[in-house]
Amino acid sequence: MMSRDLQAEDAPIRAILNAMDALEFIAQSRQGVGVRELARTLRLTPATASRVLASLQASDMLDQDPDTARYHLGPRALKIAADHSRSINLHGVAESYLRDLVDATGETIFLGVLDGAEVVVINRIDSPQPLRMAGELGTREPAHCTALGKIMLASKPTHERADLVARLAMEPDTGNRVMTREALEAVLEETAGRGWALDDEEHFEGVRCIAAGIVNSEGRTIAAISVSGPAVRMTDAKIAATVPTLRAMAAAVSRRLGYRPADAVNAPR
Repeated sequence: MMSRDLQAEDAPIRAILNAMDALEFIAQSRQGVGVRELARTLRLTPATASRVLASLQASDMLDQDPDTARYHLGPRALKIAADHSRSINLHGVAESYLRDLVDATGETIFLGVLDGAEVVVINRIDSPQPLRMAGELGTREPAHCTALGKIMLASKPTHERADLVARLAMEPDTGNRVMTREALEAVLEETAGRGWALDDEEHFEGVRCIAAGIVNSEGRTIAAISVSGPAVRMTDAKIAATVPTLRAMAAAVSRRLGYRPADAVNAPR
């Protein structure tokens, strides 16, 4: 458990630490945890323990059994745990395929996930070329002008995609960026139809990227793989030659995650 060596002015931090400790303790209990047990374990007053539990329950991090009044992990905490588990699994499964793509293309390969209207880079395998794309892990990029983002946006059901597009800031990075939501919707429809996305110097001048989606066992596109390189190398001919390999690698990762085409539940409609 975490230290309680905090001053009075650090009350908000202390409250967060109490909540984190409570979640950790409850996660380790199969029978659930009551107010007095939590108070005793964390050295809190019963009133403080009760407030911590009530706050976590209100945010769906905990559920309370109506019969025993004991607390268990709630749907939100379980979803976070499941998402984390899937992320670890995705990394492990995808790694060798990303490296194979570097060998096949000679370009930098990115693995990204969608977080709202942004793409988060969660893995990168660098090109061996002196002139290559770079980017820090954890970097966030606007979804609508990146190949990673466009293929994941295109995979969303129509109503969900419309909500995400409405939240996008459409300021230009380069002269090639799609500037209106209506034009973006048309691009996403085209992307969904062909099964891969193109960033044609829209995010960075002189850089072209293509991406394909990774689908999980529930048929949902949870991530994407991109091939990124300088436009002088990522010619139309190279893109045409690379797309089948990229899509095959993404499909192989999807199969390893349990995807079967009949399971698809969020094909654009």
